[in-house]
Amino acid sequence: MDGAMKKQEQPKILIVDDITMNVEILQEILKSQGYETLCALSVQEALDLMKENMPQLILTDFSMPGMNGLEFCRLLKSNPLTRDIPLIFATVADSSADKKKAFEAGVVDFIRKPFEPIEVIMSVKNQMNSYYAKREMEDYNRMMHKMVTEQKKQMEKEQEKVLLALQTVAERRNAHEGSHLKNVGYNSRLLAQCLQLVPKYEKMVNNAFIDTIGVSARLHDIGNILMPDETFLDDYRSKEEQKKAFVKHHTEEGAKLLEELGANEGNRFLDMAVLICRYHHAKWDGSGYPENMSGEDIPLAARITAVANDFDALLRARYKSEPLSLEESVRIMNERSGKAYDSRIIEVFNKVVKQMRTD
Repeated sequence: MDGAMKKQEQPKILIVDDITMNVEILQEILKSQGYETLCALSVQEALDLMKENMPQLILTDFSMPGMNGLEFCRLLKSNPLTRDIPLIFATVADSSADKKKAFEAGVVDFIRKPFEPIEVIMSVKNQMNSYYAKREMEDYNRMMHKMVTEQKKQMEKEQEKVLLALQTVAERRNAHEGSHLKNVGYNSRLLAQCLQLVPKYEKMVNNAFIDTIGVSARLHDIGNILMPDETFLDDYRSKEEQKKAFVKHHTEEGAKLLEELGANEGNRFLDMAVLICRYHHAKWDGSGYPENMSGEDIPLAARITAVANDFDALLRARYKSEPLSLEESVRIMNERSGKAYDSRIIEVFNKVVKQMRTD
């Protein structure tokens, strides 16, 4: 017996024929080759047997009372649980039209009546070998898929570590801002979780999106590490046109830095971080940067991060002389809804603001 057969010592073969003698002849031939047989005198009896014993191959008569072999084949091929079982027709019919219909229905071979043992054996062996080869390939593909998935997860862990290291650099570069970056990451993740319940965004925000934005949003201002020192920045902030130049420069520099690290190469953390860096200063009404970027053209991750970033900035006196109270910060955020921010995100913000990090 060949190698494929050894992997399953007694493959089950279902014989379906309304004539008992035909069943007995096929059963004797197949048992001589070590196959386990299941026998049925009608399609309905065969279907009942298959509920308890799923065969690896089916030999069925073409013409039977009730449901015939062709209808039986079509029924099996329509069911995901049985569609891969090879099916051989045993028949006296030999017309091209009948064969065409059978092959179109999914039949893999024919054996003629009266039966020639060698023809039965060779047909069954060929189909069993093909069946097991296909199963082996499917097992191999599943194994490879699992391996690739595990490698991808490992790569993502390493990529996440790199981004968290960059976050540490950014935090040290802007130590005066305290927990701002961590707050933006945490609050962006919280907003994303709640957006899953908003019909508009439920298909866009999945678990992977939520996990990714929690890390990537922390890098929204990574471009700051490439900007001038604090004294020069103060001068930037003193003039409106210089402030705009600062925003434009640090968003582009941050996005370019992350792109050089390997964005667009399958790293979901980096890919999202680039979008957040480049667009988190875009405004819903188009008044932000990049110019004329507005509404839903702004990537969702950037829209979410903009809300988390600006809320935290209001609370910690970022670019101001005095921090604002929670109530005043919430009031300002709502005033900007539909102008600076996506109003749907602000609606979610209002529901979870008490759960957001504000330390």
